[in-house]
Amino acid sequence: MEKHQFRSALLLGISIGILGALIGLMPIGAAWEEDSGLGLLFKLRGQRAAPESIEIISINGETAAQLGLGEEIPDWPRSLHADLIKQLNQAGVRLIVFDIFFKKARAAESDSQLAETIRQSGNVLLVSYQQQQQIKNSDGIHIVEQLIPPTAMLADAALELAPFVLPKVPVKVSRFWIFSGNQQLLSLPAAALLHAADPAGNRLKRLLLESLDAQSPPLQAPNLTDLHETALFIRNHPALIDHMKIQLEEQHKLRMSNLRYQQMQSLLDLFDAPAYPHLNFYGPPGSIKTHTFQEILSSPSDSLNHLRGKTLFIGYAGDYQPKQKDGFYTVFSQSNGLDISGVELAATAYANLLHQETLNRPHAVWLALLLFAFGVAISLLFRYNPGVNGIIVGLVVGSGYFGSVHLLFNHFNLWLPWFIPLIIQLPAALIYSQIWHYQQMRTSREHLRRLFGYYLPGDVIEKLARDNRQPAGLIESAYGVCLSSDAQNYTAMAEKMEPKALQEYLNRYFKILFTPVRANKGIVSDVVGDAMLAIWPATEINHNLEQLACDAALKIGTAIEHSDLEPKLFTRIGLHAGELVMSHVGAIDHFEYRAVGDMVNTTSRIENLNKLLGTRILASEDFVKHLKGIQTRELGLFTVSGKEKPIKIFEIATKSEAVDATMLSLHQAFAEALLLWQMGERSAAHRKFQSIAEDFPSDGPTNYYINQFAERRSTQKSKY
Repeated sequence: MEKHQFRSALLLGISIGILGALIGLMPIGAAWEEDSGLGLLFKLRGQRAAPESIEIISINGETAAQLGLGEEIPDWPRSLHADLIKQLNQAGVRLIVFDIFFKKARAAESDSQLAETIRQSGNVLLVSYQQQQQIKNSDGIHIVEQLIPPTAMLADAALELAPFVLPKVPVKVSRFWIFSGNQQLLSLPAAALLHAADPAGNRLKRLLLESLDAQSPPLQAPNLTDLHETALFIRNHPALIDHMKIQLEEQHKLRMSNLRYQQMQSLLDLFDAPAYPHLNFYGPPGSIKTHTFQEILSSPSDSLNHLRGKTLFIGYAGDYQPKQKDGFYTVFSQSNGLDISGVELAATAYANLLHQETLNRPHAVWLALLLFAFGVAISLLFRYNPGVNGIIVGLVVGSGYFGSVHLLFNHFNLWLPWFIPLIIQLPAALIYSQIWHYQQMRTSREHLRRLFGYYLPGDVIEKLARDNRQPAGLIESAYGVCLSSDAQNYTAMAEKMEPKALQEYLNRYFKILFTPVRANKGIVSDVVGDAMLAIWPATEINHNLEQLACDAALKIGTAIEHSDLEPKLFTRIGLHAGELVMSHVGAIDHFEYRAVGDMVNTTSRIENLNKLLGTRILASEDFVKHLKGIQTRELGLFTVSGKEKPIKIFEIATKSEAVDATMLSLHQAFAEALLLWQMGERSAAHRKFQSIAEDFPSDGPTNYYINQFAERRSTQKSKY
């Protein structure tokens, strides 16, 4: 029965797991996780500190008004940009990155001034435009990518040209390209990282050339003057990247500073990173420190020392929506319509790469396995926790899972799915499990009412186990626990008492026995003479039943000792757990419904062992192994009538909190002696048992083994 229930639960779990994995692998599942899942993680984390080494200079309509210029920024005199570059270089900035596309030539003098300033600075990167065109020919329609550089004069003067392509609304921007387009060109943030981490490019070239020599067969070096060609060459040779990282580690041990080492690590990680990683935003628009164009131009040079050694991104960045010309819809887009600007996205991407902070997204296979495992686990939990317990378990597990996802996201930039597990898998598993439990309960109750209504009261039927299987004839089986009791010296006492007095005595005696049984949710199945059989049936494996039956057994002994019953009968008890067979016993027109079969017989045999061992409560290993908070003592293996294999028997002593030092001493010494006996060291065991008997002369199990040793010795002597 337990296997049947587990198989059913496992089947549900596998179904929910497969459902989650399939949705997670589908585009719609990825969209849900990115739009809702990732969005909420960003919003819960809120704004975080952006790196201090990166700042933005914004150009917007307000800047135009301050400078007395029109709002069409491309029409501005380019000498203004030249003045800005001079001002920044006097402040000692590290790198200047323009996210402004200088598409057309302007006044020759102005363009010439800007070009000369860029050339002299030697640290200015310009954005180029990547354009796709559809070309029709006899073979069909082909997509051709074309890289459009800035005006030739500025392009020749720039340190580097690189594209920065982002999707426009209504697409939500959450990723950026490191290698862009079919030509796999370095994007603007990636190119900026290469120049910031290795300004002259000498370290990268040296690492590359040393690693090329170590390859077998040797590889031909690319054009090292072309940064894009060099980067793509390295990216296409993973073994080369691994060797370059080893070389970098060796250089770090010898002479490289930690800062330079970290920057070079970020540079090399660029080549084997995903080509299209997720942005790790720093917060809403303006999270990266921003200065206005006019602010920098009008500031004295000595007041800009705080910009020394930093990378500055320059581009359009409005402070409010009507003036925003280059905004992109993101998770942090404001309710007033203000979006994060393209230049701030470029700066964010650069900061992510420099500090190795891009979001880590596990491979699709690992994500599918995670969703599958979650589905199986949550379904099994719900299957074994029906009703309100299941809802509580769902809330606890769901909260714990989301808390873990949030923690990993905040502290390790690890993005794990939560929308599909918690919004789809968890409710589906909960609803299906609740329906399953309800249907089983309803079917079982109707089944029991129809089958047993003629023999048992309704409240007893409700407590009996439910089972999906149809009865074979008039026999039912379920998991359960049996308690069998017998009163010592009852026959001798009954012979001396009048029938009416005996009846009154037995009624009082059984009231003492029945009360703990019923208080612990047991059912009195049978009473014969002074013996009682109580059962705890269940529809599924439920090891709490052993605890209830054990508590009833201990309370029976206590209740008899403290009762005013005279004489007080010494009540022996046997306990066993396993498959409980319930059967209709009788003939013609009279039947009784009771527990029968091997389970009942074995429990009765265990109870009879009390006579042999001089104990009061004995239990099988199947019963004892699930108890908690109970002091037990193993007494050994015993073969009982009707059983081919011996049963390991335990004495139920008391609750753990009632154990004293004397009892612990007895049990420990007895366990050592029993181990010697079971190992075949009978003489040593006998000496140990005799030592125990000196301190505990009335201990029944100890005396039993002493007698066993004597009988065995006597038998051996008689043979000779």
